[in-house]
This record gives sequence, C-alpha cells and structure tokens, in this order.
Amino acid sequence: MLSCKTLQNDYPITFNFSNTTLHLSEQPCIEARQALEQLIEKRSARKLTRASAPLASGDTPLFAKVQPLDTLKAKVRVTFGKPQRNGRFDWPLEELINTHEAQRRGVRMPPLQGFGYTKDLLGLTQEYFIITRLLDDHLDGVQWLKRNPGNVEAFILDAFDLLHSLAQKNITHMDFWAGNIMIPESSQSPLKAIDFENCFSGQTPHQSETLGFQLGFFYRREIYKHITEADYDRLVETYTGQLPGISKKKFNPVYVASKHEYVGRKQRREVFLSGLLITG
Repeated sequence: MLSCKTLQNDYPITFNFSNTTLHLSEQPCIEARQALEQLIEKRSARKLTRASAPLASGDTPLFAKVQPLDTLKAKVRVTFGKPQRNGRFDWPLEELINTHEAQRRGVRMPPLQGFGYTKDLLGLTQEYFIITRLLDDHLDGVQWLKRNPGNVEAFILDAFDLLHSLAQKNITHMDFWAGNIMIPESSQSPLKAIDFENCFSGQTPHQSETLGFQLGFFYRREIYKHITEADYDRLVETYTGQLPGISKKKFNPVYVASKHEYVGRKQRREVFLSGLLITG
C-alpha cells in the first residue's frame, strides 16, 4: 500500500474547496486561491477529461494537471493507494511519485507545488491533481522549434544533454519528446524536463535498448519534421559514441524501430523492464 504520509509532510498546507482536497507546499495567496477554486468549479461543471492549464496566481504562478479515473477499480486503488497486479500504480499516482522523486534527486524540472484529489459521493477518488510551478518564461520544444527553425541541431544536442542529466540521477523518462522539454526564452539556462508520468527511478538492466527507444521516440514524435533522418542519425552516433557501456547490437534494433513505429505508453515500460520492444 502506498503511504502518502511523507508526501503530506512535504506539502503541509491543506486546501479544501467543494469536494476537492489539495496538499500544497505553501499557503496560497488570494489570487492562487481564487484560481484554484475556479479550476475546481469548472471541473465539477463539465464532463471529466484530462486537462492541463496555467493558473493566474500572483507571485508564484502555478500549472495544474488534472487526470480523471475512468473505472471503479482505478478509483478504489487510487483512493486506498494500492498498486495494480503488476506492482505499478495507476497513472496519476505514478506521476506524483515520479515527480516527487525526480525533484528529490535534483532533476532540472519545475518544482512540485502540491497534489490533491476530488472525491465522489461514495468517497472514492474520481480525479487527481498535480500542481507544479508554471514556467511562464519558457517555451516547450515544439513552440521553440517553430520560432527557431535554423537551430534544430543545437536544440537536439541540448535535449541529449538533458536526457543524460536525467540518466545520471537514475531517472529514465519514457515520454521524452520536444513537447516535454522546456526552454527559457531569454537566458542561457539549461533546458528542463516536464511530465514524469511514464518514468522510472532506478537503473535498468537494459540500458542500450532503453536508450535506443528514447532516442528513436524523440525523433518520431516531432523532430523528424525539422531534420533529415540521416542528419539525426549522425548526431545520435556521435552522442552514443561518447557513452560507456552502450551495445550497438542491442541499441540499433530498438532505435530503428522506435523511429518509425508507434509505441504505446505501456509498451515503453516493457523496454525498460525486459529490453523488448512491442510495437503496434
């Protein structure tokens, strides 16, 4: 069973509104309270869908991600902090756990400001909130590439550096693509990673296959629009050649397949856990 005691100790401020409880790292200002209340009211008035939104919140701008739970089993598991049969938690709890752990390890990322949940009339969690600091002076990689089409290779190399910084802290991001990379608009500060829903904290016995997936997926999701495959392969060859312990025999098949085949988020976990890539 998952214990939220440690998390709640780190986020000691409790914010209650309607049927929603949020655990926050600091007391929200008036603007933040109003923004949170408006978000909760909008959620209760509409059909529940995944949503991500910036919040107008004073000196500490916030970003909220809300995920509904679609099945009774998922609601029960999340309410009581129980894992699925495979030992992993449902996606909202996975993201919270991974985000908290990545922050604890000093990953380049927006700070986690809090988390919470809305409960239904039976007392079961029906949706989950994760609240981070809004990077309002940043662009995501997709937006940045549209504004800077001549700097594609520089962006790719910086993204590889970010990926390597994650790996050095034993954080493996299995949804690493341009949209989950944040670039500062007006400074030379390093890139930051977001969206840790599909991540692992810990080493994989399949380092070559996992890296092959990450670099192939990075190309397929967005980068292929901005650079030829041959030029991207050249950058990957240089980058991987600098890394110790990478087996090209294991790396190449997963890398090539990941550049051209759809890989669902559950299948990505299999690469990390078993080294096997199941596409389709």
